[in-house]
Amino acid sequence: MIVDPGADAVTVVVTGQGPRPALGAIASIRPRRGLGPCPVTTTVTASAPGSTIITGEHAVVYGHPGIVCAIEARIHLRATRRDDGLLIVHSDIAAPQTLPVNPWAAPEGPYRFVLAAFERHHAKLPGGATVHIRSEIDPTMGLGSSAAVTVAALGAFARLAGSEVTGLHTPALQIVRAIQGRGSGADLAASLMGGMLAYRLPGDMLTTVPDRAAADITPLPVPPPLALGYCGYKTPTAEVLAQIADAMVGNEAAFDALYGRMGNCAAAAARAAQTQDWVAFSTALDAYQAMMEELGVCDETLARLVSQARRTDGVMGAKISGSGLGDCVLALGAVPEDFAPAPVAETGLTFHD
Repeated sequence: MIVDPGADAVTVVVTGQGPRPALGAIASIRPRRGLGPCPVTTTVTASAPGSTIITGEHAVVYGHPGIVCAIEARIHLRATRRDDGLLIVHSDIAAPQTLPVNPWAAPEGPYRFVLAAFERHHAKLPGGATVHIRSEIDPTMGLGSSAAVTVAALGAFARLAGSEVTGLHTPALQIVRAIQGRGSGADLAASLMGGMLAYRLPGDMLTTVPDRAAADITPLPVPPPLALGYCGYKTPTAEVLAQIADAMVGNEAAFDALYGRMGNCAAAAARAAQTQDWVAFSTALDAYQAMMEELGVCDETLARLVSQARRTDGVMGAKISGSGLGDCVLALGAVPEDFAPAPVAETGLTFHD
């Protein structure tokens, strides 16, 4: 089923009595406050949550299912119209950047996701804008900060330009792919919609992002409590993917088979979540961890954190969250020692003006 995260109303399939809809009967969800057409305004304030991957890492890039969850740590962005043709960006994590709107330069530097989002609307904002960014997301952890700021910026600039704030997932993925070269867009979906989502890319979005393409995004019920344990370091996702790509040379069939098993496991987790069978869900997460180890992205530190989490009373399952070779371990059901609670953000892109 196709869901447009920015549409005026989305149609999903609902089952069970959980706080988030899943598959079963048709229902229409009202858009979050502020989504849709709007008059031209002088200041817009928006926020979008970070995210963590629940299962489906690596395989989701090749069109297999995955599950992603929005986390209640948000990027806040305020954009105000200017009349001097300048775009000025301030934040609490990098020095300010000023550049002219005309002629427009290719986005680069620490704010390249924000600049690329502004580029989509700069024809309607010839006077420029002042942007202030505040982040609740720890930049050392892989919690989807780039996705969150991309979504918040796209929404804010669209609203500032008087455009409809609809269909944002596809342009957001176009921006991320143009800057990073890779990306499934699952984190973008979480930042847009909030909650826990089943996610899958259609074949025409695996290597390109056509303007009219849409990912398959299905809301799932909110899971039992989540917790994240940071291992103390992070290997950039691009480096992890490059290492795997090198290992795949001459072994393509074996990797294809592994990704197929990973996709089947993620699909099983999604089916369990739809019926709120959290025992089966956690079993699928633990099984996926074994396949992450087989893929070669679980180092000694991550393995120790997974084992520590699984020994904790109340923990139902634990696995790597993200590309691996560093970053975080996810625990389901309780908070192990040295882990932090990761509350689910049940709302995605939100306007506060």
